[in-house]
Amino acid sequence: MTRFTICDDEPEHGRLIGKYIKTEYAKHVPETDIAEVVVYQSPQEMLDEAIEDTDIFILDIECGKSSGLDIAKEIRRLNKNAGIVFCTSHSNYVYQVFGLTPIDFIRKNNIEEDIVQTMYNIMDFLREKKKILVIEKGDIIRLSDIVSVNVIKHDLIFKGVNGERKIRANLSTYEEQLKQFGFIKISQGEMVNKDYIKERKRDNLIMKDGTVYHISRSRVDEIRRMFI
Repeated sequence: MTRFTICDDEPEHGRLIGKYIKTEYAKHVPETDIAEVVVYQSPQEMLDEAIEDTDIFILDIECGKSSGLDIAKEIRRLNKNAGIVFCTSHSNYVYQVFGLTPIDFIRKNNIEEDIVQTMYNIMDFLREKKKILVIEKGDIIRLSDIVSVNVIKHDLIFKGVNGERKIRANLSTYEEQLKQFGFIKISQGEMVNKDYIKERKRDNLIMKDGTVYHISRSRVDEIRRMFI
């Protein structure tokens, strides 16, 4: 689940954006993944309640008496990893967001069309943030929850903190993508997520949960250099 928080002083406008967000998000993810959309009219209420749980903020640059730019600065201070999208009627604001690194802009007079491209940019952002691996038929695996990946016969097993996921595939199909997301190959058929490694002891990797993974002889020297 991905949480979108919208701040707009016009409730109907906020709900309309939320409707388009849910529609477009559903085109990029499996049916089991949903977009949770919460709409606020009050920036302060939003900052008090939604900072920690929100993945993507969609901010009206002119939100009543409040400036969306000032709201974004406060969001950046409290949650530097959140994504921000600005909604505006005035293109000149584009030049006033230096340092805020928004994902995109949505024009109020062109919401339905703009949200299509914006969602592609949002998904790119989420893939990086949540380490999303897209597998066949558009299904996804959230690699931030995966501890290790190994081959058993013709299946690829993703072992995570919340259980296992099995797909019919070869490791070579996803090996390069997994490396980009911080997975280390420790043997011909196994990779581990470096975010879950506690320490290396000789030819073993000790994970944060105490699990021990053996490093094959051919990989020991390369992995040892990673921990120097």
